[in-house]
Amino acid sequence: MKANVITAHGPAREVFAMQQVADPVPTANDLILKVLTTSVNPLDCRIRNKASVTRHFPLTLGFDVCGTVVEMGPDVTGFEIGDRVIGSPTPFRNGANAEYLAIDHRSCALAGTLADATAAAIPLVGITAYEALFDRLRVRPGEWVVIHAGAGGVGHLAIQLARNAGCRIITTASRPESLAFCADELGADHVLNYKTNITDAVMDITGGQGAGLIMDNVGADCFSHSLSYVSHNGHICTILPVAVGEQQGYQLLLKNITLSYQFMGGRRRHNAPEQDNHQGQVLQKLVEMVEAGQLRPHVSKIYDWHDLAQAHEEMERGHATGKLVVQVTN
Repeated sequence: MKANVITAHGPAREVFAMQQVADPVPTANDLILKVLTTSVNPLDCRIRNKASVTRHFPLTLGFDVCGTVVEMGPDVTGFEIGDRVIGSPTPFRNGANAEYLAIDHRSCALAGTLADATAAAIPLVGITAYEALFDRLRVRPGEWVVIHAGAGGVGHLAIQLARNAGCRIITTASRPESLAFCADELGADHVLNYKTNITDAVMDITGGQGAGLIMDNVGADCFSHSLSYVSHNGHICTILPVAVGEQQGYQLLLKNITLSYQFMGGRRRHNAPEQDNHQGQVLQKLVEMVEAGQLRPHVSKIYDWHDLAQAHEEMERGHATGKLVVQVTN
């Protein structure tokens, strides 16, 4: 089969190459999908630039998929040949920038009536947002939730999910179009320009108490600054590999802050129990929410899979709103 692989770590225009690679072989729990659409996530760019674990080349990226089932492992249940499904391939196997993909059926869901492009915009960011909000932060109606980078892939779905859960939402962005998108399209209660004094703004909005829940989608200084406006007994959930030094640890201790990490790929990385189809169930719920008009994934641009290098470059410029989708086959 054909795949648009990376041949090494490095700049997008230097390392992508269309190659013939071996067809995927299903394990007992795998679906083999004919890939229709995928998308580009910051994770793709991080792996392409520098891996945190050893990678073998050529490597196929692409950690979202909408595709048609063409083969199934013997332990697969709930799917049939010909079904159109969505899922998020684990980043520890080859991804969906290829004609065919092997993916664990427990992390998939039926795509329902969703268009291929919309379907591919959901899995990785949707599962990440859902698990961060409901499994980690355990959001409840009426709570103040700060969701950073609200116009991004994870952020724009997190705002909608938190709003549907009855939360009061503060989000951050910087470009005028991103600020307007978060306010007008996503319905955040307060949209702050992160280049201004976020601490003073959050403390003012919350009557000096600070926000009880913070979803950090940026890391680095964004995470560090969050320590100054999270409330006593609050909770920060980050989707980045932030490191906490002694001084930051002391700040967390003095305010009794809970710190948690959200990595949706961890379930497959650490051999979740055979019955663990939690992420498949989350995806099915998200599909139903989109069909009901309760959730609107935003696709800002659709690339042909021959143009993956350009899609990666746009992602790295940091100006994409919502998701960048990639059309693989028709």
